[in-house]
Amino acid sequence: MIRNFLTERLGINYPIIQSPMASATTPAMVIAASEAGALGSLGAAYMGPDEIRSAIREIRRSTKYPFQVNLFAPQKRYSLTDDEVDRATTPLRSIREELGLADRNSVPEYKDRFSDQLQVLLDEEVSIIGFHFGLPDDDDLNKVKTAGALLIGCATKVSDATALEKAGIDFIIAQGFEAGGHQGTFRSEDEPSMIGLMALVPQVVDAVSIPVIAAGGLMDGRGLAAVLALGASAGQLGTVFLSSPESKAHELHKRLLLDGARDGTRVTRAFSGRPARGLINRMMNELDVIPNGILPFPYQHSLTTEIRAAAGTKNRPEFLSMWAGQGANMSRNLSTAEIVNSLAVELEQVLKRKN
Repeated sequence: MIRNFLTERLGINYPIIQSPMASATTPAMVIAASEAGALGSLGAAYMGPDEIRSAIREIRRSTKYPFQVNLFAPQKRYSLTDDEVDRATTPLRSIREELGLADRNSVPEYKDRFSDQLQVLLDEEVSIIGFHFGLPDDDDLNKVKTAGALLIGCATKVSDATALEKAGIDFIIAQGFEAGGHQGTFRSEDEPSMIGLMALVPQVVDAVSIPVIAAGGLMDGRGLAAVLALGASAGQLGTVFLSSPESKAHELHKRLLLDGARDGTRVTRAFSGRPARGLINRMMNELDVIPNGILPFPYQHSLTTEIRAAAGTKNRPEFLSMWAGQGANMSRNLSTAEIVNSLAVELEQVLKRKN
C-alpha cells in the first residue's frame, strides 16, 4: 500500500482514482475499482435522478469502501438564433440520412437536471462528490459542505485551481491537455487548455495548499510515479479502464483502443460543443472545419444525441464519440480490478527502483 494524506482522507489503499467517465462508468466498474483499493467513481452527469439513486444503492450493496459520484456543474443558458441552429443542423443532414434518421432543423430541448441530481446525492449521503465544468452556485456548494461530503473539483489551469481552493474544495484535479473526454474548462465557450500534465501539475501544486490529483494521459505505474514525483498526491486514470469488461463503452470503441487507436486522438467540439479528446473519426473531420457550425454545450450534445445512438445501434464508429486520452495506445485487455492491481504493482516497482 502507498499511503499519504489524500489516501487516508479518501479511505483508499493506493493513490489511484478511476475516472468518473459519464459515458462509460458503470456501478460494476466503481465496485471493482473500490474493492481493488482505488477510488471508484461514478460519472452520473447523464443519468436521471432515479437512475443515480439506483446506481448508488447497487454500489453500496456490493462494497463497503468509499466511492465518488461526479456531476457536471450547471451550464450557462444561451439564446440561440435561427441562423446558428441552421448552421449547426445543415452539416448533420447527410449524416442523419446515412443513418436512416429523419431530417430536423431544430435543437432538442435541454432540461437541466442538476438540482434533482444533486438532491439524490445529498439524500443518499454520498461522502465524496466531484464536479466537472467548474462549480455549482454557493447555495448548492454550501449544501454539500453542510452534509459533510468531501469535494473534488477539476482545473485545467492555475487560475482555476486557485478559484477552486478559495471556494472550499478539498481536492483539485489538475487535468492536462492529454486527457481523454471533456476538458474541465469552466465555461462552454472557453478555448481548450494547451497545458500538458507534466507542466501543469507542479504549477498547481505550488499555487494551492490542498492535495492535487493529476489526470491526463496516465496509463501505467510509470506515469503515476512521475506525477507523484511532481507533487501530486494521486493520479486519476480513465482511458485505461475504457476497454475493461465493466465499461459501457461501445464494443467497437473498445476494439479500436485494443487494436492500437491507429488514427490517434484529437480535441473536438463536434459531439457536445465543449472541448473533448477522442479517437479521430469522420464526424470530427466533417464538423470541426465548419466555422460557427457547432453549438455550445449542452445544445450540440442534444443535437447529436440521436446520431450517436443510431451509430451505436448500426455499428458505425465514424459517428460515435469515442473519448480517449493521448495514452490510448497503451490500453489493456484486462478487468477493472486487474488494471488497479497492475497499476499498484507497477508503481511500487518504479518507486523501489528510484530508492
